Amino acid sequence: MNQLHSYVLKLYLIGLILLPPVQGFAQDNQSLILSLEDAIEIALEQNFDIEQAEYDEDKTRAQFRQTNAVFLPQLSFEYNALSTNDPLNVFGFKLKQETVTQQDFNPALLNNPDSYENYSAVFKIQQPLFNPDMIMQRIAARDQLRSSKEQLLGTKNYVRYQVQNQYLGLILRQSQLDVIESALQTAGEYRRQAQNFYEEGMISKQDMLAARVYELEMESRKLTTENEREQVEENLALLLGLDGENTIVPSDSLQLTPAPRFEESDPAADVNNAQTRAIEYRVQAAERMVTSSDFSFLPKINLFGSYEYNDIDFASFGASSYMIGANLSWNIFSGFSKVGKSMEARADLHKARSMQENHQFEQENRVRQAIRALEHAEQELELTEESIRQSTEDVKIRSNRYAQGMEKTTDLMEAETKLAEAKLKHVMALFKHNMSIAALNMLLETNF
Repeated sequence: MNQLHSYVLKLYLIGLILLPPVQGFAQDNQSLILSLEDAIEIALEQNFDIEQAEYDEDKTRAQFRQTNAVFLPQLSFEYNALSTNDPLNVFGFKLKQETVTQQDFNPALLNNPDSYENYSAVFKIQQPLFNPDMIMQRIAARDQLRSSKEQLLGTKNYVRYQVQNQYLGLILRQSQLDVIESALQTAGEYRRQAQNFYEEGMISKQDMLAARVYELEMESRKLTTENEREQVEENLALLLGLDGENTIVPSDSLQLTPAPRFEESDPAADVNNAQTRAIEYRVQAAERMVTSSDFSFLPKINLFGSYEYNDIDFASFGASSYMIGANLSWNIFSGFSKVGKSMEARADLHKARSMQENHQFEQENRVRQAIRALEHAEQELELTEESIRQSTEDVKIRSNRYAQGMEKTTDLMEAETKLAEAKLKHVMALFKHNMSIAALNMLLETNF
């Protein structure tokens, strides 16, 4: 019985030693089965570009909040401890402390006073009243905040498009692998058949080697496609904010998405997406800054006030006084500093307008390109479907003739190659078709 307990204990300890590495391996190589909607949802929550765009929006919101100072008062508190024998200050401190006596007017004491202390507590308030340049800067900051919000929306739309591109690209690579593996399996059968025919003297060594070369070509293409699939999988994982060690398995298939139909009007003329609106708000902000630079030549009016305690003893509040007033300031000439800032603001405005026009043209061109790509993909789908039918029939005929020794191996391999190429072109055309629709959805902010 003791031996049995000892044996069980040893097994338990070995299990504890081996269990953590097994669990760690399972965690490091997780397989995630995701639909396209699941992938998009994860990306919208974890994508790094979206996260950074959200921080940019937070920063812009904080900058806009700083402009509340244009309207709200500023409060401050000071406590000063001073000691001096300056005649003017000593007499002034006594006045503030309300301790002046007849003896203090003695010329000897006025001209040569002893060291004197004053402890003062001051509450200050400043209230902006009329600052037109700062008001325009606040409006510009508001436009920048709107721009950052649109930029965040545009980033989400673009990430959604990228996820769809990589997700469908992963399905595309897998479909290509399926075609190549099927062709590789067929190539292996032809190679074995060719070996038998060669040993029986029915075909030449050249034909036998041609079958082997075709099989090697398919193996090479399989390795290349597998590498491409891993790259797409890593790119998709990065978009989802996941570690590249995760294995992503798409649960959807590459199916034909219904194509949109446009009216006679040019859809490129209706481009008004988040990126376009973000640039439009930037232009508005630049216009406000030009106005702000012009308003900086106007005078400014502000109110101020203070309440002060003065005492000869520390932390005492004996005598108090207040002061309120208004301030009008007008910087008539600043050495061309304001003129230079005004010129700078106008240059920024011209640049923003140029960027807006360039962006609009780019967006319109991308819409037209997506429409052309969609039309080309539709035509390519029809052609590849017909090519697959013709190539399948051709391979069937040549296979029968090859089995009867009436067809060359090279001709049969050529027919198989054409069939494989037709299938690969078909899945590629299907991918381009769906991605063209995804591009139009992103650019026009529609969901066909």
